[in-house]
Amino acid sequence: MATSASDSAATGPQPDAGLRLGPLAMNPGVRPKHLFALYFASFFGIASMSFINTSQPYVLTEIMNIPLAEQGVLSGQLTVAQEIMLLILLGPVGALSDKFGRKPIYVAAFLLLGLAYFLYPLAGTLLMLFMFRLIFAAGVSANSVMLPAVANDYTQEHCRAKMIASCFIFNGLGLVVLISLLRGLPVRFAEGGLDPVTAGQYWLWTMTVLCLVVATVLALFLKPGAPEQLTKREPILATFRVGLKAARSGRILLSYAAASVSRGDLSVMSTFFALWLTQVGIEQGLSTAEASKTALTFYVVVQGFALPWAPIAGFVLDRIDRVAGLAMAMAIGFIGYGSLYLIKDPIGPWMYLCAALIGMAEMTANLSATSLIGKEAPQRGRGAVFGMWTWFGALGILTTAVVGGYLFDNVSRIGPFMFVALANLTLMLFAVYLLVKAKKSAAQPESGPV
Repeated sequence: MATSASDSAATGPQPDAGLRLGPLAMNPGVRPKHLFALYFASFFGIASMSFINTSQPYVLTEIMNIPLAEQGVLSGQLTVAQEIMLLILLGPVGALSDKFGRKPIYVAAFLLLGLAYFLYPLAGTLLMLFMFRLIFAAGVSANSVMLPAVANDYTQEHCRAKMIASCFIFNGLGLVVLISLLRGLPVRFAEGGLDPVTAGQYWLWTMTVLCLVVATVLALFLKPGAPEQLTKREPILATFRVGLKAARSGRILLSYAAASVSRGDLSVMSTFFALWLTQVGIEQGLSTAEASKTALTFYVVVQGFALPWAPIAGFVLDRIDRVAGLAMAMAIGFIGYGSLYLIKDPIGPWMYLCAALIGMAEMTANLSATSLIGKEAPQRGRGAVFGMWTWFGALGILTTAVVGGYLFDNVSRIGPFMFVALANLTLMLFAVYLLVKAKKSAAQPESGPV
């Protein structure tokens, strides 16, 4: 009878083995429409957060009439205001997603981003510009937490880095495609007879429409809820404390530090790279619209080289220790950002090579940091841990904005990039220290009495 019951059970309904997509294996319950929604949001994710800074030189010059010599500090101050808001919101956002599920938070993210892009070019004073930037920050906080949280919710451990790499490929592809399509719009609007202010407004409002489309797709297709927390929802503060306590683990502490450095890397590129190249273009005689277009061309090159590197980095990172992968990523970052020191003409042909190196550095750093926290974060309160991880990322952006803004206007326009190069080198040494320490701890029992 036991055998029969067993046979009956074996031939009965089988548990969901999980969706497979090539080398990617999803957790049970993840459907194709859920994966589509994640990838769709990934395609627009980085572009929707980066476009505010890449379009900002135009806004400051043509709409706000800010002198070029003051734009570095002001750009840094706007980023600081954004990151202070992120520091306040990121932990609660992760905890809220554990309590109420990922979908409403992810949808709200793109609604807030769309609202901010609508209001930003309407700012009549610097106070209004800062207020609108805080609305943008609220959207960024939700978007920043939900992408890695949902991606790690969906995937199984053995292909975690490849899953994150696939999301980052869509991130990069979206950035390349969207910035390529959007970068020339101010010039086209001007050629169509629009004045510079109206052209800038229409430019940013295009992103508003795109954000609303993404919010709709997420509302319709994203998987509801959070793993292990659909039936029992814990108080927000309880899950928030999980993120703080998790830092007792050396590997999670390293991943928090990696979030600071990797997000700082992205910040210095989105805040100061386009600003640097736009100012150089204006000084060389280009119009603001043409200079912005040239600057965004190199920004596209960065992402264009990150795309083919993503699957290679994901393949390698899934086959080595996560900490070793992080050390490798930081070494590439140090080389990539440090190479900008050698550039004579920032909008000359050698910038293509540096942009390629930076693209590889950005992708490897973010892949390694995200896959490390994805492996180490506990199942309970996972959203809170990712919220804390993103909080440290915001801290890195805040530091980069403050230091970078000062260096840009008062020391050298290359200063912010040298600052992040040094940060990459420091974190690489920390990761190597943890690897050596772990190796010694593992060998210690073998050297004791037999």
